[in-house]
Amino acid sequence: MIPFHIIGQPGSGKTTLIVDLIGEMVKTGITVGSIKHSSHAHELDKPGKDSFLHRQAGAAPVTMMTRDLAAVYLPRTRNMTPDAVMKKFYPHLDIVLIEGWISGPHDKIEIWRETVKKPLLFMDVPRVRAIITDDLLDPKIKKQVNALNISCFKRNAITEITAFLKKKSQGRNR
Repeated sequence: MIPFHIIGQPGSGKTTLIVDLIGEMVKTGITVGSIKHSSHAHELDKPGKDSFLHRQAGAAPVTMMTRDLAAVYLPRTRNMTPDAVMKKFYPHLDIVLIEGWISGPHDKIEIWRETVKKPLLFMDVPRVRAIITDDLLDPKIKKQVNALNISCFKRNAITEITAFLKKKSQGRNR
């Protein structure tokens, strides 16, 4: 299992890119999982629903099961990191796409859109291996991208981005 962070400013299209990449990976036989990381504290369950009330009463863990899905709500501990979750639940997969967790230790793919009106992150974030954008990069930024050997892809180049991720994952320790 090889993880990749998909990073970018809010509104840059991270979720849509991940959905497109997952679809292409599944189509080409790559087993893929995903993690949505949020640095904000917010409720995951639906307030007022039974599972929420069970947790509010003190049960931990609480499992919600339907005919087709299961969700286990666990209190977050210091040791429950995205890496720990991947090690426990994702080891059988080829690739894991992590939306966010910008400070995480794995290779990163940055998506950028000029209309978001925020700067690229690659200069301040280690391990950015590719930039996905349909916008022209400023020549100074393009020079930095080239100097750091960062690949660039158009947003609709899903097949090429998937091949890039597959190639990057081959030969890395699992």
